[in-house]
Amino acid sequence: MARKRKQYYRNSVANPIYQTATYYFENTEQVINYHLGKSKVGRYARYDNPSWLEVEEKLAILDKCEEALVFPSGMSAIAATLFTFLSVGENFLFTGKGYRNIRNFSFDILGRFGIEVITLPLANSENFYERFTSLYKSNTKVIFVESPSNPHLFLVDLQKIKERIDETTILIVDSTFSTPINFQPKLFGADLVIHSCGKYIGGHADIMAGSVAGSTQLISKIRKTRNVIGNIIDPHAAFLLNRSLSTLEIRMNHLNEKGLLLAKFLESHPKVNRVFYTGLDSHSQNDLAKKYLSGHGGVVTFEIKGRKEDVSNFIDNIKLPYINGSDSFL
Repeated sequence: MARKRKQYYRNSVANPIYQTATYYFENTEQVINYHLGKSKVGRYARYDNPSWLEVEEKLAILDKCEEALVFPSGMSAIAATLFTFLSVGENFLFTGKGYRNIRNFSFDILGRFGIEVITLPLANSENFYERFTSLYKSNTKVIFVESPSNPHLFLVDLQKIKERIDETTILIVDSTFSTPINFQPKLFGADLVIHSCGKYIGGHADIMAGSVAGSTQLISKIRKTRNVIGNIIDPHAAFLLNRSLSTLEIRMNHLNEKGLLLAKFLESHPKVNRVFYTGLDSHSQNDLAKKYLSGHGGVVTFEIKGRKEDVSNFIDNIKLPYINGSDSFL
């Protein structure tokens, strides 16, 4: 049995790393109050850890939501969320040409559980909203959109989507490529907002993390799924994520400035065929960018004129960026 320990230095500026798996209750009354929601003490590491709490509170505030949850990765946040709200016989719509593993998870895993999975057309298609209306059904339980999408930074007009769906349909927006600094989907009708936090929000290439934010009603249901499945972030990663939130706005403002400069440079280069960046007037959805985004980030996608060998030669000779672990080459 663990011995009771007096805790010191509760006035530390930085929230410490609570590297603990077990907790104790003072008495049976505290146990009862915990289960009634009247006590905030820890129960077990799969359910509670103080290292998460400050991060979750900050993310909820940033996303303009009531509550948030953190996860060990963006995909684990997405998986837990979709498992929470989708059941056999229900319909799931998601935007195509986004992150590859969203498609893999949807068709290879959700499809095996009797869930009808339908890919929406490219978000920049002229008939996107007409096609969306034709694909949306009475049993459509969840709509998942990436806005901006990975990697072409396509946007979805959330207000148009919201006007076309029932109250029973949950609209989820993956806003990883904007962060709450550049975009708050909740203000435009999103029910849940998801981030892959190891990217912009983490910002230092040293953690994996994910988050989902929304109303207390929806988040409490996802929390139950997380409690059972156990896909929890480790205390040290939560500590590092909390550190990163302190500089998020400064870093994003810098990336917004430099990203636009890079996009303009590439657009004017004779060997570049096309640039995808929401801050450029040439982006096919620049009007939506002006409506929804306050900044455009540091991800710039572009096409090089030439053959495949020319592209490889360019990539192999760049000096500053790294080739990351993307599966886009496969």
